[in-house]
Formats: sequence, structure tokens, C-alpha cells
Amino acid sequence: MVIFISLLTAVLFVLIFEKPLKKNPIPFYVISAILSLATIIIQAQGIASGGFVGEYIFPMFSKAGLGTSFFVLVMYASTFKNGSEPIKLLMPLRGQLSIIASILTLGHVFSISGIFSPEKTLLYILSVIMFIIMIPLFVTSFILIRKKMNPRAWKNLQRFAYIFYAFIYCHILLLYTRGALRGDARSTLNIFVYSIIFLWYFICRPMKAFSTKHKDFDLDRCRYIALIAVVFISLGIYGGFKSTAANANAANEAKNVIVESADEPAQGEGSEASSSEDGAKEISQAVTDGVYSATCFGYAGDITVEIKVENGEVVDITLPSYEDEDDYKHFSEDVIEKLKQEPLGDVDTVSGATFSTQAVIDAYNDALKQAGIK
Repeated sequence: MVIFISLLTAVLFVLIFEKPLKKNPIPFYVISAILSLATIIIQAQGIASGGFVGEYIFPMFSKAGLGTSFFVLVMYASTFKNGSEPIKLLMPLRGQLSIIASILTLGHVFSISGIFSPEKTLLYILSVIMFIIMIPLFVTSFILIRKKMNPRAWKNLQRFAYIFYAFIYCHILLLYTRGALRGDARSTLNIFVYSIIFLWYFICRPMKAFSTKHKDFDLDRCRYIALIAVVFISLGIYGGFKSTAANANAANEAKNVIVESADEPAQGEGSEASSSEDGAKEISQAVTDGVYSATCFGYAGDITVEIKVENGEVVDITLPSYEDEDDYKHFSEDVIEKLKQEPLGDVDTVSGATFSTQAVIDAYNDALKQAGIK
């Protein structure tokens, strides 16, 4: 959802502000810098808003959704047929849009440093490389800098943008793959959409270069044929993640069934299971005192919930490991506090941190099952 809103915002921005952006881009750079700085401050202070803004608008900046969308427009500007309306609109604005995109992504770059784990080492290394490549591309996108450079040298430097775009796609895959493998629908959908965007570009760009040397080449028709092929490839990737996640979940469920069967009392030993009103969870006689933990994937990382069971009751609930976004952590802690007050009650997710708080609830329920509390 965030990528669709971001792409729509970027397109509308270009259509509405084309002339002022071309004439005097400085105010737009300043506004972008203010938005990026505000994003960094909000994340540093742990401030988070709920509702639609927290779920979809703020991630446009903290997750670089809007910055990436501007980069997408810059990417595709050179793939259209010479003389077409899209190329007339976008080509004169590539430098300005690149600068705005670079500024807006800073909010995401600084947020990456909030959480570190060995599993994310490659993601951090890739982010550093991307940042290093982006800086010279960003600086040389300013018209004053470009005019002082040798045209050939400038063009050679700008070719590094292709590497940068490839790294963006790799970065996205690394960011969402773990969630997709765990069955997170949002992560799988993001991989599907971004795969279409970037794979189509990687085909369209060389086709455009080929068309400039072969005038009889039907670029538009080949572009759409390539799009159909890319959609099918992306559907294959999407189906692969869904199938892998489903198989993993089925294996886990089968394992849980075996464990629960082993814990059930033999026939003739039983006593009635205790129950509570309004659909509260039942506690079976198979409850075993001890410490249990479970892990679920939140918005951008794993969340582990640990419970302590004494005399058949939950006496403590903690978050020993939290690899999700820091700005959502206090929402998850609020859910933990509610669970402590009513361990067998129903707790709802928090608007603005739906994925993170749902992961806390799911992990908690998994830990209860391990203890024999149903």
C-alpha cells in the first residue's frame, strides 16, 4: 500500500510542479530537507502516530517509499521513446528529482542504524555501499556542479546510477525476504510489486539503447511484451515465497500437534479442563511450569516474547529480543502490559503499529501453546 501511495504522490508532484521545479528547484530541496530532518527527529525521539498517518504516510519517509518512487521516475525517464510525452516531461527534471529523492532517503538511511543483528549484516553493508555511491551522484546532479565538469566525465560518473538502482532492488529483497519466508503477506506483496518495477526497468533500459541504433525497432510494443513477461516472473517469485512460507508453517503446525499429543494425559487419567467466560482461553491439565518463548515477524524484523509459568499460571511476560523498528517498540510494550494485566484475555492490535503488535500477540499465543495453555 505504501509503495502505491508513494508512486501516486511522486507522479502527481511532477504533473503539478513541473514548471516551478524546473524554474527554481531550491524551495523544493529545502522542503525535502525539512521533511527528512523531521523524520530523523521523530524516529530518534520514538514518536509515532497512529491511524492512517502512522500506517501509510510516515513510512513513505521512514521507509524511503517516496524517495524510491522519485528514483523510479528518474530510472524510467530514459526508457521511453524519443519524442514521446513522458520523456519530454521527465528528462528535463531528472537532476531535480534525483536530488529530491536523495534527500528524502536520508530519513531511512539514519533509521537503519537503530537495530543491528548478525542476520542484517549484509543489509547494513549494502546500505553503506549505496550511500557511498549516492553521494557523488547527488552532488553532480546540481546544475552548477554539472556545468563545471567535463561532459564526458559527468556522463561516465552518472553510469554508476545503474549500479545504484540494482542495489536498491537488492536492498528491498533483503529487507522483505525474511518476512515473506515467514508468511507475512505485506512483505510478499512488496517483493512482488518491486520486482515488477525493477525487472521491467532492467529490460527496458537496454531495449531503449538498442532502439537508438536500430530505427526500425518497435520499442513500445517490445516494452509491453517485456512487461507481460516480467509480471509472470514476479508472480513466480510471489508464488515461490507463498509456497515456501506455507510449507514452513505446515511443518511447524505438525510439530506443535506432535508436542501437544505427547503432553495430553492418558485416557482415564483426565479431569475437566478449566474454562472462562466470553471465549477466554482454556488451561489444560498438561500445563507445565517453566519459561517459554516464541518468535514472530513484525513490520521489519523478528519479535520474541517470553513467558514464565508457575503453578499453571502466567506470572511474567517479557520481550527478550526485539529486532523490529524502534519507533514501534513502545506500542509492543503497551501490548505486553495489557497481557500482564489479563494473561488469558483478548488484546487487540494497536493502530499505527498493526504488524508489530500482531506479531507480539501471535508470539505470545505460541508461547502459551508450548506451555500447554490453550
